[in-house]
Amino acid sequence: RTPVNPAAPVPARTSRLTLWLVVLVFFGPVILAVVLYFGGDRAWRPGGSVAHGILLPTPPILPGGPIMLSGGEALDFRGQWSLVYVGRGDCDDTCEEALYRTRQVRRALGRDASRVQRVFLSTGGTPNAGLLATEHPGLLVLGDGLGTRDVVLQSLGQFGEGDVFVVDPLANLILRFPAGTAMKDMHQDLDLLLKASQIG
Repeated sequence: RTPVNPAAPVPARTSRLTLWLVVLVFFGPVILAVVLYFGGDRAWRPGGSVAHGILLPTPPILPGGPIMLSGGEALDFRGQWSLVYVGRGDCDDTCEEALYRTRQVRRALGRDASRVQRVFLSTGGTPNAGLLATEHPGLLVLGDGLGTRDVVLQSLGQFGEGDVFVVDPLANLILRFPAGTAMKDMHQDLDLLLKASQIG
């Protein structure tokens, strides 16, 4: 019987298999948890932890690269997470309440808040710049007069006034919260996504 030489080199195929097994052990549970949480049957979800957003099965990709806004700021959907509110620019009380909810959801993320930018995607009408500057500093407004606004609106597919979307750091539109979704529900889903992802 041929003795085994402990110093013999490990075949490349075995090394690759070992590497993939290590990757699967570390990242497999996270990927599986996200898929089951957002796309699986409710029986798979832990009690008291039900996803409230609507997962988009074929995520549209939003325009990449910096978009120059009318206020002089630059909006880029790549590089960080985006919480996008869609509604009339001439914001009524319902709109103001929705913007307040997105602001509080972002704040509730704590140290992860810096990973998320807030965007107001106007479907028409001129936003009250004074109100937004006072109540929502840092809010990026994509409004009338910007050709990219129309491209982004078309990319959304089905949506309603007052909906809030989540865009990942690769500019994929992955989640939609119907108008009126509670702050704690948005926070729960967004917090899970940020914890499961190391990008952005």
